[in-house]
Amino acid sequence: MKKLIAPVLIGTALITYSFANEDISAQLEEMKKQIEELKAAQQSININALNRQISEIKAHTGGDNVKFNIDFRTAYDHLDYKLNKNAPGVKDLSNGVWTNKLILNMSAQPRDDLVFRGALGAYKLFGSNNSSAMNPYQAMDWYGTQSPSDTTIKLREAYFIYFGQMGEVDYTVSFGRRPSVDGFLVNLREDNADPASPVGHNINMEFDGASFMFNVEKLTGIAGMYFKLCLGRGNSKADTRYGAFTGYPMIPLDPHNFYQPNYIKGDFDSANMDLAGLLMQLYNDGQYTLMANLFKGWNMMGADIDEPSPGNYSAKMKSVGDMTGGSLSLQVSGLSYENDFLMDTTVFASYAFNKTDPKGTHGVLNPNDGKSYPMKEMFGSPDKKTGHSFYAGVQIPGFLNQDKIGFEYNYGSKYWRSFTYGEDTLVGSKLATRGSAYETYYILPLLGKNLTAQIRYTYMDYKYTGSDMFFGQTGKPQKTSDTPGAVKSASDLRLSLRYRY
Repeated sequence: MKKLIAPVLIGTALITYSFANEDISAQLEEMKKQIEELKAAQQSININALNRQISEIKAHTGGDNVKFNIDFRTAYDHLDYKLNKNAPGVKDLSNGVWTNKLILNMSAQPRDDLVFRGALGAYKLFGSNNSSAMNPYQAMDWYGTQSPSDTTIKLREAYFIYFGQMGEVDYTVSFGRRPSVDGFLVNLREDNADPASPVGHNINMEFDGASFMFNVEKLTGIAGMYFKLCLGRGNSKADTRYGAFTGYPMIPLDPHNFYQPNYIKGDFDSANMDLAGLLMQLYNDGQYTLMANLFKGWNMMGADIDEPSPGNYSAKMKSVGDMTGGSLSLQVSGLSYENDFLMDTTVFASYAFNKTDPKGTHGVLNPNDGKSYPMKEMFGSPDKKTGHSFYAGVQIPGFLNQDKIGFEYNYGSKYWRSFTYGEDTLVGSKLATRGSAYETYYILPLLGKNLTAQIRYTYMDYKYTGSDMFFGQTGKPQKTSDTPGAVKSASDLRLSLRYRY
């Protein structure tokens, strides 16, 4: 029996192997056919057509559309001014102000190498007021969306960025209304994660222009290093339409009696006010950021007050001279990675300077009375003057989840002048203070990043007058202790709620 079973088992195994071998061969042949079909299908695909279809899908799903986001803040500010009372009738001033501020941001990227970004803003006092009617500088272009007035929607930003590459150097080219408000360092108090382009210590205002950035990190091997050339215009030498209209005479005997041609320099226009700056990120490894800038401004504007004859004053905006300046700023984001508190702590320190170059002389002789009157001075002086400022701060984690506490201090010398007209502090720019300024704030997320609350207190102790004024005689520094009616100190207590989406 055993002899019979063995051949049967062997025969069964051979038959099974034969059938199995035939099945494997058939499967291999089928797989070969499928591979050939896949190769043929792949060769028949039109790659360009497929890319066009993908681009169309991206466009329809939002990749090629304009995206919007909302930044809205409602706030209450209590303002206090302490005045020098060494003159009769001088009293301290205070007021409570409610405001709404809306910024509508937009962006679009139709190509990988081209981006558009823009922002519209409206910043108003509660109800109505006559501030714009009574003050022609209320809605000046330098701080159009940073100064509360009415419900007018104004252009805050509108620019495009082109991305290119030259060897190991990545570069960008940008033209338009610049992202130049709430820049580096200042963004911390404003609770903005991404700072705008300039260093906020000495430049914080809205303007139009261009920028050319060159990323040299790969070329130099220095983390984050780039150079950016910034060009801006703060005032154009051009009259408006019918700006100097004087009527149409019946007989044109006097050719000067016609209306002024459109957009030609008028009698009351100052020169083109231009600024060129070099912004340099010298190092940035994510923890340490070292920034510097150098700039020169031409034809600084001043509300100069002339006295061509005794008692006969005239005031108008005009060019009073040029100014150069710069800053060097260091920010450390995280003091230690071994401690949660220190890891979430940010500290910074910055130094800035400015130097005037007045166009005028020590005086112009008036033939009527034989006296010499100063003309085209900068900050009340026909001589070159240098100012400087120090700025330091710390931001630490608070008591709850993601809340923040900040402390800041800055000092400005007698002839210190910053371009910080766009700083959002209702009593005036603290960074323009000729004297000392102190600030503390607390930021509390209520509903994540979408709804936050802030309490902020700013105090400015003025040693000299003229802080945050224009560049002519109105910016002349005088000791507040010796000037009757001068503002000796100012404070702004702000309570705000902010919605972002």
